[in-house]
Amino acid sequence: MNHRIRCVIGMIFLGLFCAPVLANENAEPDPAKSQYWEPIRLLMFGDRVINPDDRKIVSVYLNTRAQDATTVPIMVKSEIDQTETEYIKSIYLIVERNPSPTAGVFHFTPESGRARVETRLRFEDFSFVRAVAEMNDGRLYMSQRFVKAAGGCSAPMGKMKMPAALLGKMKLRFDDETLSYNQPNLVQVMIRHPNESALAADFDPEQIPQFVRSVKVSYEGRPVLDAQVDFSLSDNPNFRFYFTPERRGELKIEVEDTHDLKFKHSIPLSEGVLLPG
Repeated sequence: MNHRIRCVIGMIFLGLFCAPVLANENAEPDPAKSQYWEPIRLLMFGDRVINPDDRKIVSVYLNTRAQDATTVPIMVKSEIDQTETEYIKSIYLIVERNPSPTAGVFHFTPESGRARVETRLRFEDFSFVRAVAEMNDGRLYMSQRFVKAAGGCSAPMGKMKMPAALLGKMKLRFDDETLSYNQPNLVQVMIRHPNESALAADFDPEQIPQFVRSVKVSYEGRPVLDAQVDFSLSDNPNFRFYFTPERRGELKIEVEDTHDLKFKHSIPLSEGVLLPG
């Protein structure tokens, strides 16, 4: 969807469905009674059933009282292994009260090994953050947490400016020192990018906001992670995810932003070789 249209839809949504949040709100509200969730659910999933997550298919981990609403670390973790017969195909990451509620849609394959994504979010107001996991057979499961943080999308962007030469530069970091075949390896990709929010207090309304809109990761040409993301992600987006290599190959990351700029980074990998840290 065109980013201008998405911003307009987000602002319309904000005006129609959002009401003031009380600053002294202490108790976590009932997620089933959220007035914001139902219209989002209908728009994104229609009449599809979202099952109670009795199997603990997916869990959300984050600080529910964030000091800095512009940078809130979050982990969405699968509680099942990715197999050829059963795996999480997609995770929808939704911040209910953000102007653009869908922070990201992350697509996985059995080659991912485990469906897990870690990133950092902006919160414009106290909100539920929900992770909806879609299985390969179409079943939906959901986990959510309520976060008390506000002002992240409208915060001034001045501190996030960077030289053009650094735009799109990427760095990889691995949790282990060496690569292991036939088992999940956890890797982090860090992307230098302002990830501008059109709602920022100092944003020029004559400009087109520049933020990362897609991230694709592959190993030896086979997809590992394919994500469509939005400005609900913090500046300098970073992601942690798994991939399961079977043999020597190339890990490749492709990033595209709303100015149609494309950035690429790749690294050859083989079992037992010392990994960059």
